[in-house]
Amino acid sequence: MIQTIISTVITFGVSGVLGYCVSVIKNYKNKLNEKNKEGKILKEALMTMLQSNLTNTYFVYESMQEIPDYILKNWLNSLKMYEQLGGNDYCHTLQRKIEDWKIIKTDILK
Repeated sequence: MIQTIISTVITFGVSGVLGYCVSVIKNYKNKLNEKNKEGKILKEALMTMLQSNLTNTYFVYESMQEIPDYILKNWLNSLKMYEQLGGNDYCHTLQRKIEDWKIIKTDILK
């Protein structure tokens, strides 16, 4: 009789612990999926902002066909970050066009 009670208590205890573990794992998996979705959204938002900044900067200086060296440095750094996030569209075309522009030397980058 006591063995049956002990066996039943152990069975319920183990079942409860296993159920709790499964619940914790499912909850962790759900939170991980949410973080992955948030990460993808943030990545896309950052890529869009970088692309917009690259494009806007390009068109500010396009008519002059010249660009200050510090602006070019920032532009190239932004392009590098954009590429590392997976961006690979027309910004490279803009880069090739900028390479033909005159670079205005300033004392900012000394």
